[in-house]
Amino acid sequence: MLRHLRTFTPFITGLIVLAVGIFFGVWWGLYDAIPYFDKAVHITGGVVAAWFVLALMQREITHMDAWKQMLIFTGITALVGVVWEWAEFASNYAQYSHPTWYFYFHGGDLADTMIDLAADVIGALLFTGWALYKER
Repeated sequence: MLRHLRTFTPFITGLIVLAVGIFFGVWWGLYDAIPYFDKAVHITGGVVAAWFVLALMQREITHMDAWKQMLIFTGITALVGVVWEWAEFASNYAQYSHPTWYFYFHGGDLADTMIDLAADVIGALLFTGWALYKER
């Protein structure tokens, strides 16, 4: 699957997505100004997470069937999304003890969490589908 990828570019892209999603999104009020900004960040994060996994594991998975590759990329991306949602959940309990962490990382309710995780998986599926298409 798309040989010769490097991990540097998806890693830097991931840092940019985090910076835009966390800091600029909060500082500039993008979460309030753009109705689905949070979901766009999660879809983009899913794309970048799958891209990073592909770059990291390309030698190990190129011999696998397409459905197995998609399962690996989507599963690892979902795990990254779950860990992120745990951080949001934990920040809700840090509102008074760590107000800066709460300010940047607090999350929504259960419905928001589930939709965020679905957006992460959609991003992973979009990237993996594109990568598999490009390979053939």
